Amino acid sequence: MGADRRWYELPEARQAASTGDFGVLLRVARTAARLTLAEAGQRCGYSAATLSRIERGRQPLTDVTVLRRLAEIFDIPPELFGLAGGGSPTFNRLGGSLDRVHGEEPSREAGDGPVRRRDVLGGLAGLVGAAIPGTDDGPAAVPGRVVSSLEDALLGNAPPPTGPVGTASVRAALGTAWSDFHACRYARLSSRLSGLVSMATAARVTAGVDDRSTAASALTETYHLATQVLIKLHEDGMAWSAMDRSRQAAREADDPLLTAETERISAIVLRRSRHRARAEQTAVSAAQALDAGTGLTSVEQSCAYGRLLATAAYTAALSDRRDTAWELLAEADEASRRTEAGGGFAEVDVALYKISVARRLGDFGAAVEYARALRPDRLGNVERRARYWEDVALALFGRGAHAQAYRALLAAEQTAPQEVRYRPWAQQLTGALLSADRRQALPGLRSFAARTGVT
Repeated sequence: MGADRRWYELPEARQAASTGDFGVLLRVARTAARLTLAEAGQRCGYSAATLSRIERGRQPLTDVTVLRRLAEIFDIPPELFGLAGGGSPTFNRLGGSLDRVHGEEPSREAGDGPVRRRDVLGGLAGLVGAAIPGTDDGPAAVPGRVVSSLEDALLGNAPPPTGPVGTASVRAALGTAWSDFHACRYARLSSRLSGLVSMATAARVTAGVDDRSTAASALTETYHLATQVLIKLHEDGMAWSAMDRSRQAAREADDPLLTAETERISAIVLRRSRHRARAEQTAVSAAQALDAGTGLTSVEQSCAYGRLLATAAYTAALSDRRDTAWELLAEADEASRRTEAGGGFAEVDVALYKISVARRLGDFGAAVEYARALRPDRLGNVERRARYWEDVALALFGRGAHAQAYRALLAAEQTAPQEVRYRPWAQQLTGALLSADRRQALPGLRSFAARTGVT
Protein backbone atom coordinates (compact mmCIF):
# COMPACT_ATOMS: atom_id res chain seq x y z
CA MET A 1 0.00 0.00 0.00
CA GLY A 2 2.94 2.33 0.46
CA ALA A 3 1.65 3.77 3.73
CA ASP A 4 3.92 6.35 5.33
CA ARG A 5 5.86 4.52 8.02
CA ARG A 6 6.07 7.68 10.11
CA TRP A 7 2.56 7.06 11.36
CA TYR A 8 4.02 4.50 13.79
CA GLU A 9 5.63 7.35 15.70
CA LEU A 10 2.44 9.36 16.12
CA PRO A 11 1.32 9.66 19.77
CA GLU A 12 -2.07 8.09 19.04
CA ALA A 13 -0.39 5.11 17.38
CA ARG A 14 2.00 4.68 20.30
CA GLN A 15 -0.86 4.96 22.77
CA ALA A 16 -2.97 2.45 20.84
CA ALA A 17 -0.06 0.00 20.60
CA SER A 18 0.56 0.17 24.34
CA THR A 19 -3.11 -0.39 25.24
CA GLY A 20 -4.13 -2.85 22.52
CA ASP A 21 -6.63 -0.50 20.87
CA PHE A 22 -6.52 -2.19 17.45
CA GLY A 23 -9.28 -0.07 15.96
CA VAL A 24 -7.23 3.10 16.45
CA LEU A 25 -4.16 1.45 14.92
CA LEU A 26 -6.20 0.43 11.89
CA ARG A 27 -7.64 3.92 11.52
CA VAL A 28 -4.26 5.66 11.74
CA ALA A 29 -2.75 3.25 9.20
CA ARG A 30 -5.67 3.81 6.81
CA THR A 31 -5.51 7.59 7.13
CA ALA A 32 -1.74 7.61 6.65
CA ALA A 33 -2.30 5.64 3.44
CA ARG A 34 -4.76 8.36 2.33
CA LEU A 35 -7.62 5.92 1.95
CA THR A 36 -11.24 6.78 2.60
CA LEU A 37 -13.40 4.36 4.55
CA ALA A 38 -15.04 3.27 1.30
CA GLU A 39 -11.70 2.69 -0.47
CA ALA A 40 -10.25 0.80 2.48
CA GLY A 41 -13.43 -1.24 2.84
CA GLN A 42 -13.17 -2.38 -0.76
CA ARG A 43 -9.65 -3.67 -0.10
CA CYS A 44 -10.61 -5.76 2.90
CA GLY A 45 -14.17 -6.72 1.94
CA TYR A 46 -16.02 -4.66 4.55
CA SER A 47 -18.59 -1.93 4.08
CA ALA A 48 -17.54 1.59 5.05
CA ALA A 49 -19.99 1.48 7.98
CA THR A 50 -18.55 -1.82 9.27
CA LEU A 51 -14.98 -0.56 8.96
CA SER A 52 -15.98 2.61 10.80
CA ARG A 53 -17.41 0.53 13.66
CA ILE A 54 -14.20 -1.50 13.82
CA GLU A 55 -12.04 1.62 13.92
CA ARG A 56 -14.16 3.22 16.64
CA GLY A 57 -14.10 0.08 18.79
CA ARG A 58 -17.81 -0.64 18.34
CA GLN A 59 -16.98 -3.98 16.71
CA PRO A 60 -13.99 -5.51 18.55
CA LEU A 61 -11.12 -7.14 16.69
CA THR A 62 -10.46 -10.48 18.39
CA ASP A 63 -10.22 -13.07 15.62
CA VAL A 64 -6.56 -13.87 14.93
CA THR A 65 -7.25 -14.71 11.28
CA VAL A 66 -8.97 -11.38 10.71
CA LEU A 67 -6.17 -9.52 12.47
CA ARG A 68 -3.53 -11.18 10.30
CA ARG A 69 -5.47 -10.36 7.16
CA LEU A 70 -5.90 -6.71 8.11
CA ALA A 71 -2.23 -6.46 9.07
CA GLU A 72 -1.24 -7.73 5.62
CA ILE A 73 -3.70 -5.54 3.70
CA PHE A 74 -2.89 -2.33 5.59
CA ASP A 75 0.87 -3.00 5.98
CA ILE A 76 0.69 -3.08 9.78
CA PRO A 77 3.46 -5.03 11.57
CA PRO A 78 1.82 -8.09 13.19
CA GLU A 79 3.47 -7.24 16.52
CA LEU A 80 1.28 -4.14 16.82
CA PHE A 81 -1.76 -6.45 16.78
CA GLY A 82 -0.20 -8.69 19.42
CA LEU A 83 0.60 -11.37 16.85
CA ALA A 84 3.82 -13.28 16.40
CA GLY A 85 6.06 -11.44 13.99
CA GLY A 86 9.55 -10.50 13.04
CA GLY A 87 10.11 -7.86 15.68
CA SER A 88 10.21 -4.80 13.47
CA PRO A 89 12.45 -1.92 14.57
CA THR A 90 9.43 0.35 14.71
CA PHE A 91 7.61 -1.93 17.12
CA ASN A 92 10.69 -2.20 19.30
CA ARG A 93 10.71 1.57 19.59
CA LEU A 94 7.10 1.44 20.67
CA GLY A 95 7.95 -1.21 23.24
CA GLY A 96 8.75 1.44 25.85
CA SER A 97 5.07 1.99 26.43
CA LEU A 98 3.53 5.16 27.76
CA ASP A 99 2.88 3.41 31.05
CA ARG A 100 6.62 3.11 31.61
CA VAL A 101 7.34 6.57 30.21
CA HIS A 102 5.07 8.08 32.83
CA GLY A 103 6.19 5.78 35.62
CA GLU A 104 2.86 4.06 36.18
CA GLU A 105 1.66 0.52 35.81
CA PRO A 106 -1.36 -0.10 33.58
CA SER A 107 -4.66 -0.05 35.41
CA ARG A 108 -7.99 -0.60 33.70
CA GLU A 109 -9.94 2.16 35.37
CA ALA A 110 -13.59 2.78 34.57
CA GLY A 111 -14.28 5.98 32.71
CA ASP A 112 -10.83 6.62 31.24
CA GLY A 113 -8.99 5.70 28.07
CA PRO A 114 -9.78 2.66 25.93
CA VAL A 115 -11.89 0.98 28.60
CA ARG A 116 -14.61 3.57 28.12
CA ARG A 117 -16.57 0.87 26.32
CA ARG A 118 -16.99 -0.69 29.76
CA ASP A 119 -17.43 2.66 31.45
CA VAL A 120 -19.20 2.70 34.80
CA LEU A 121 -21.34 5.79 35.12
CA GLY A 122 -20.75 7.77 38.27
CA GLY A 123 -18.78 4.97 39.88
CA LEU A 124 -21.78 2.62 39.89
CA ALA A 125 -20.70 -0.98 39.41
CA GLY A 126 -22.35 -2.83 36.57
CA LEU A 127 -23.88 0.15 34.79
CA VAL A 128 -22.78 -0.45 31.22
CA GLY A 129 -23.47 2.14 28.53
CA ALA A 130 -25.25 1.47 25.30
CA ALA A 131 -23.32 1.40 22.05
CA ILE A 132 -23.77 4.31 19.67
CA PRO A 133 -24.84 3.27 16.16
CA GLY A 134 -22.07 3.58 13.61
CA THR A 135 -24.18 4.42 10.60
CA ASP A 136 -23.35 7.44 8.50
CA ASP A 137 -26.71 9.10 9.17
CA GLY A 138 -27.08 8.33 12.88
CA PRO A 139 -25.93 10.18 16.00
CA ALA A 140 -22.37 8.98 15.44
CA ALA A 141 -22.12 10.80 12.09
CA VAL A 142 -20.96 14.16 13.43
CA PRO A 143 -18.33 12.68 15.81
CA GLY A 144 -17.15 10.52 12.95
CA ARG A 145 -16.74 13.53 10.68
CA VAL A 146 -14.85 15.43 13.37
CA VAL A 147 -12.45 12.55 13.99
CA SER A 148 -11.90 11.75 10.32
CA SER A 149 -11.24 15.36 9.32
CA LEU A 150 -8.96 16.00 12.30
CA GLU A 151 -7.00 12.85 11.50
CA ASP A 152 -6.32 14.25 8.06
CA ALA A 153 -5.23 17.59 9.52
CA LEU A 154 -2.98 16.06 12.19
CA LEU A 155 -1.39 13.66 9.70
CA GLY A 156 -0.84 16.41 7.15
CA ASN A 157 -3.29 14.94 4.64
CA ALA A 158 -5.86 17.75 4.72
CA PRO A 159 -5.92 20.11 1.73
CA PRO A 160 -3.99 23.33 2.42
CA PRO A 161 -5.91 26.61 2.58
CA THR A 162 -6.30 28.43 -0.70
CA GLY A 163 -4.31 31.63 -0.79
CA PRO A 164 -2.23 33.28 1.93
CA VAL A 165 -3.45 33.02 5.52
CA GLY A 166 -2.62 35.54 8.23
CA THR A 167 -2.91 35.35 11.99
CA ALA A 168 -5.82 37.82 11.99
CA SER A 169 -7.96 35.52 9.83
CA VAL A 170 -7.01 32.55 12.02
CA ARG A 171 -8.07 34.50 15.11
CA ALA A 172 -11.42 35.36 13.54
CA ALA A 173 -12.08 31.74 12.56
CA LEU A 174 -10.90 30.53 15.96
CA GLY A 175 -13.31 32.88 17.73
CA THR A 176 -16.21 31.52 15.69
CA ALA A 177 -15.17 27.93 16.39
CA TRP A 178 -14.88 28.54 20.13
CA SER A 179 -18.35 30.09 20.05
CA ASP A 180 -19.67 26.90 18.48
CA PHE A 181 -17.91 24.81 21.14
CA HIS A 182 -19.29 26.85 24.04
CA ALA A 183 -22.76 26.66 22.49
CA CYS A 184 -22.44 22.87 21.95
CA ARG A 185 -22.98 23.31 18.21
CA TYR A 186 -20.95 20.21 17.40
CA ALA A 187 -22.43 19.67 13.94
CA ARG A 188 -21.35 23.10 12.73
CA LEU A 189 -18.01 22.79 14.51
CA SER A 190 -17.36 19.51 12.69
CA SER A 191 -17.34 21.36 9.37
CA ARG A 192 -14.88 23.99 10.60
CA LEU A 193 -12.30 22.31 12.77
CA SER A 194 -10.08 20.56 10.24
CA GLY A 195 -9.87 23.67 8.06
CA LEU A 196 -9.05 25.75 11.12
CA VAL A 197 -6.13 23.47 12.03
CA SER A 198 -4.83 23.71 8.47
CA MET A 199 -5.20 27.51 8.49
CA ALA A 200 -3.41 27.94 11.81
CA THR A 201 -0.61 25.61 10.72
CA ALA A 202 -0.15 27.45 7.43
CA ALA A 203 -0.14 30.84 9.20
CA ARG A 204 2.56 29.64 11.57
CA VAL A 205 4.72 28.28 8.73
CA THR A 206 4.55 31.51 6.72
CA ALA A 207 4.82 33.94 9.65
CA GLY A 208 7.71 36.36 9.68
CA VAL A 209 10.15 36.67 12.55
CA ASP A 210 8.13 39.44 14.23
CA ASP A 211 4.84 37.54 13.94
CA ARG A 212 6.12 34.07 14.83
CA SER A 213 5.13 34.16 18.50
CA THR A 214 1.65 35.51 17.70
CA ALA A 215 1.10 32.81 15.07
CA ALA A 216 2.34 30.13 17.48
CA SER A 217 -0.16 31.37 20.09
CA ALA A 218 -3.03 31.07 17.62
CA LEU A 219 -1.88 27.58 16.64
CA THR A 220 -1.66 26.57 20.31
CA GLU A 221 -5.21 27.73 20.99
CA THR A 222 -6.41 25.91 17.87
CA TYR A 223 -4.94 22.68 19.19
CA HIS A 224 -6.50 23.40 22.59
CA LEU A 225 -9.91 23.48 20.91
CA ALA A 226 -9.23 20.35 18.87
CA THR A 227 -8.05 18.49 21.98
CA GLN A 228 -11.11 19.45 24.00
CA VAL A 229 -13.46 18.38 21.22
CA LEU A 230 -11.70 15.01 20.95
CA ILE A 231 -11.85 14.58 24.74
CA LYS A 232 -15.61 15.15 24.62
CA LEU A 233 -15.94 12.49 21.95
CA HIS A 234 -13.78 10.06 24.00
CA GLU A 235 -11.23 9.90 21.17
CA ASP A 236 -8.35 9.68 23.63
CA GLY A 237 -5.63 8.60 21.21
CA MET A 238 -6.35 11.49 18.86
CA ALA A 239 -6.60 13.86 21.82
CA TRP A 240 -3.11 12.76 22.85
CA SER A 241 -1.79 13.70 19.40
CA ALA A 242 -3.46 17.13 19.41
CA MET A 243 -2.23 17.76 22.96
CA ASP A 244 1.33 16.92 21.92
CA ARG A 245 1.15 19.46 19.12
CA SER A 246 -0.27 22.13 21.43
CA ARG A 247 2.70 21.67 23.77
CA GLN A 248 5.14 22.13 20.89
CA ALA A 249 3.41 25.30 19.73
CA ALA A 250 3.11 26.67 23.29
CA ARG A 251 6.87 26.44 23.80
CA GLU A 252 7.39 28.73 20.84
CA ALA A 253 4.64 31.12 21.92
CA ASP A 254 6.35 31.56 25.32
CA ASP A 255 3.27 32.91 27.11
CA PRO A 256 2.81 31.90 30.80
CA LEU A 257 -0.99 31.88 30.55
CA LEU A 258 -0.95 29.83 27.37
CA THR A 259 1.54 27.41 28.92
CA ALA A 260 -0.71 27.04 31.98
CA GLU A 261 -3.75 26.22 29.87
CA THR A 262 -1.71 23.78 27.78
CA GLU A 263 -0.63 21.96 30.94
CA ARG A 264 -4.20 21.89 32.23
CA ILE A 265 -5.49 20.28 29.04
CA SER A 266 -2.50 17.91 29.07
CA ALA A 267 -3.52 16.82 32.56
CA ILE A 268 -7.02 16.01 31.31
CA VAL A 269 -5.63 13.89 28.47
CA LEU A 270 -3.26 12.13 30.88
CA ARG A 271 -6.00 11.21 33.33
CA ARG A 272 -8.14 9.83 30.51
CA SER A 273 -5.15 7.70 29.50
CA ARG A 274 -4.91 5.95 32.89
CA HIS A 275 -2.15 8.22 34.21
CA ARG A 276 -4.07 9.91 37.01
CA ALA A 277 -1.18 10.46 39.41
CA ARG A 278 0.86 12.05 36.62
CA ALA A 279 -2.16 14.11 35.57
CA GLU A 280 -2.71 15.47 39.05
CA GLN A 281 0.98 16.31 39.44
CA THR A 282 1.04 18.02 36.03
CA ALA A 283 -1.80 20.37 36.99
CA VAL A 284 -0.42 21.10 40.47
CA SER A 285 3.11 21.72 39.17
CA ALA A 286 1.79 24.05 36.48
CA ALA A 287 -0.14 26.01 39.13
CA GLN A 288 2.98 26.31 41.28
CA ALA A 289 5.06 27.41 38.28
CA LEU A 290 2.49 30.03 37.31
CA ASP A 291 2.40 31.36 40.88
CA ALA A 292 6.20 31.49 41.13
CA GLY A 293 6.67 33.02 37.69
CA THR A 294 3.97 35.70 37.76
CA GLY A 295 2.99 36.25 41.39
CA LEU A 296 -0.64 36.01 40.24
CA THR A 297 -0.79 39.77 39.92
CA SER A 298 -3.55 39.85 37.31
CA VAL A 299 -7.10 38.54 37.16
CA GLU A 300 -6.19 36.32 34.21
CA GLN A 301 -3.32 34.73 36.11
CA SER A 302 -5.49 34.02 39.16
CA CYS A 303 -8.14 32.50 36.89
CA ALA A 304 -5.60 30.22 35.23
CA TYR A 305 -4.26 29.22 38.66
CA GLY A 306 -7.75 28.38 39.90
CA ARG A 307 -8.60 26.34 36.80
CA LEU A 308 -5.43 24.29 37.22
CA LEU A 309 -6.20 23.49 40.86
CA ALA A 310 -9.83 22.65 40.09
CA THR A 311 -8.67 20.26 37.35
CA ALA A 312 -6.25 18.67 39.83
CA ALA A 313 -9.07 18.37 42.39
CA TYR A 314 -11.35 16.54 39.97
CA THR A 315 -8.46 14.27 38.99
CA ALA A 316 -7.80 13.44 42.65
CA ALA A 317 -11.49 12.62 43.08
CA LEU A 318 -11.26 10.07 40.27
CA SER A 319 -8.71 8.18 42.38
CA ASP A 320 -10.87 8.56 45.52
CA ARG A 321 -8.30 10.89 47.10
CA ARG A 322 -10.98 12.68 49.04
CA ASP A 323 -9.00 14.94 51.33
CA THR A 324 -6.68 16.00 48.53
CA ALA A 325 -9.58 16.70 46.18
CA TRP A 326 -11.35 18.98 48.62
CA GLU A 327 -8.11 20.72 49.70
CA LEU A 328 -7.24 21.52 46.11
CA LEU A 329 -10.75 22.75 45.40
CA ALA A 330 -10.65 24.96 48.51
CA GLU A 331 -7.47 26.58 47.18
CA ALA A 332 -9.14 27.01 43.79
CA ASP A 333 -12.09 28.63 45.58
CA GLU A 334 -9.76 31.08 47.26
CA ALA A 335 -8.25 31.97 43.89
CA SER A 336 -11.71 32.51 42.42
CA ARG A 337 -12.49 35.06 45.13
CA ARG A 338 -9.56 37.16 43.93
CA THR A 339 -10.99 37.40 40.41
CA GLU A 340 -13.61 39.65 38.95
CA ALA A 341 -16.89 38.55 37.43
CA GLY A 342 -16.31 37.42 33.87
CA GLY A 343 -12.61 36.84 34.47
CA GLY A 344 -12.86 33.24 33.25
CA PHE A 345 -12.88 31.44 36.60
CA ALA A 346 -15.19 32.66 39.35
CA GLU A 347 -16.98 31.27 42.41
CA VAL A 348 -19.74 29.91 40.18
CA ASP A 349 -17.15 27.75 38.39
CA VAL A 350 -15.96 26.36 41.72
CA ALA A 351 -19.58 25.58 42.59
CA LEU A 352 -19.85 23.57 39.38
CA TYR A 353 -16.67 21.66 40.25
CA LYS A 354 -18.06 20.86 43.70
CA ILE A 355 -20.93 18.99 42.06
CA SER A 356 -18.52 17.07 39.84
CA VAL A 357 -16.09 16.21 42.63
CA ALA A 358 -18.83 15.03 44.99
CA ARG A 359 -20.36 12.88 42.25
CA ARG A 360 -17.03 11.32 41.33
CA LEU A 361 -16.41 10.51 44.99
CA GLY A 362 -19.75 8.69 45.08
CA ASP A 363 -21.34 11.29 47.37
CA PHE A 364 -24.43 11.54 45.21
CA GLY A 365 -26.56 13.19 47.88
CA ALA A 366 -23.95 15.92 48.42
CA ALA A 367 -23.68 16.41 44.66
CA VAL A 368 -27.43 16.94 44.41
CA GLU A 369 -27.35 19.44 47.29
CA TYR A 370 -24.52 21.38 45.66
CA ALA A 371 -26.54 21.41 42.44
CA ARG A 372 -29.61 22.77 44.21
CA ALA A 373 -27.53 25.67 45.52
CA LEU A 374 -26.40 26.63 42.01
CA ARG A 375 -28.73 28.14 39.44
CA PRO A 376 -27.62 26.89 36.01
CA ASP A 377 -28.50 30.22 34.41
CA ARG A 378 -25.58 31.72 36.37
CA LEU A 379 -23.15 29.61 34.35
CA GLY A 380 -21.53 31.52 31.56
CA ASN A 381 -22.35 29.47 28.48
CA VAL A 382 -24.33 26.52 27.15
CA GLU A 383 -21.42 24.09 27.46
CA ARG A 384 -21.11 24.75 31.21
CA ARG A 385 -24.86 24.45 31.70
CA ALA A 386 -24.75 21.13 29.85
CA ARG A 387 -22.00 19.98 32.24
CA TYR A 388 -24.24 20.99 35.14
CA TRP A 389 -27.13 18.85 33.88
CA GLU A 390 -24.76 15.97 33.15
CA ASP A 391 -23.59 15.89 36.77
CA VAL A 392 -27.13 16.33 38.09
CA ALA A 393 -28.53 13.52 35.95
CA LEU A 394 -25.72 11.10 36.85
CA ALA A 395 -25.86 11.96 40.56
CA LEU A 396 -29.61 11.44 40.64
CA PHE A 397 -29.22 8.12 38.88
CA GLY A 398 -26.60 7.22 41.46
CA ARG A 399 -29.17 7.83 44.18
CA GLY A 400 -31.66 5.58 42.40
CA ALA A 401 -33.91 8.52 41.50
CA HIS A 402 -34.48 7.39 37.93
CA ALA A 403 -37.44 9.63 37.16
CA GLN A 404 -35.56 12.70 38.34
CA ALA A 405 -32.46 11.62 36.44
CA TYR A 406 -34.57 11.33 33.30
CA ARG A 407 -35.98 14.84 33.85
CA ALA A 408 -32.44 16.17 34.23
CA LEU A 409 -31.50 14.42 31.00
CA LEU A 410 -34.44 16.11 29.27
CA ALA A 411 -33.27 19.44 30.70
CA ALA A 412 -29.84 18.77 29.24
CA GLU A 413 -31.42 18.10 25.85
CA GLN A 414 -33.45 21.31 26.05
CA THR A 415 -30.32 23.28 27.01
CA ALA A 416 -27.95 21.70 24.49
CA PRO A 417 -29.61 19.25 22.06
CA GLN A 418 -26.36 18.22 20.40
CA GLU A 419 -24.72 17.55 23.76
CA VAL A 420 -27.27 14.80 24.34
CA ARG A 421 -27.32 13.60 20.75
CA TYR A 422 -23.56 13.20 20.31
CA ARG A 423 -21.90 12.85 23.74
CA PRO A 424 -21.16 9.37 25.19
CA TRP A 425 -22.32 10.22 28.72
CA ALA A 426 -25.85 10.96 27.53
CA GLN A 427 -25.91 7.83 25.37
CA GLN A 428 -24.73 5.70 28.27
CA LEU A 429 -27.17 7.14 30.77
CA THR A 430 -30.04 6.72 28.34
CA GLY A 431 -29.12 3.06 27.89
CA ALA A 432 -28.90 2.61 31.66
CA LEU A 433 -32.34 4.18 32.16
CA LEU A 434 -33.79 1.90 29.50
CA SER A 435 -32.38 -1.13 31.30
CA ALA A 436 -33.68 0.07 34.67
CA ASP A 437 -37.13 1.09 33.42
CA ARG A 438 -38.48 -2.42 32.88
CA ARG A 439 -42.04 -1.38 33.79
CA GLN A 440 -41.96 1.52 31.30
CA ALA A 441 -42.82 3.97 34.05
CA LEU A 442 -40.84 6.83 32.48
CA PRO A 443 -43.11 8.35 29.82
CA GLY A 444 -41.40 9.18 26.57
CA LEU A 445 -38.10 7.47 27.45
CA ARG A 446 -38.18 5.10 24.52
CA SER A 447 -38.96 7.81 21.98
CA PHE A 448 -36.22 9.91 23.58
CA ALA A 449 -33.79 6.99 23.20
CA ALA A 450 -34.79 6.53 19.57
CA ARG A 451 -34.09 10.12 18.63
CA THR A 452 -30.73 10.02 20.39
CA GLY A 453 -29.76 6.77 18.67
CA VAL A 454 -29.86 4.40 21.66
CA THR A 455 -31.52 1.02 21.13
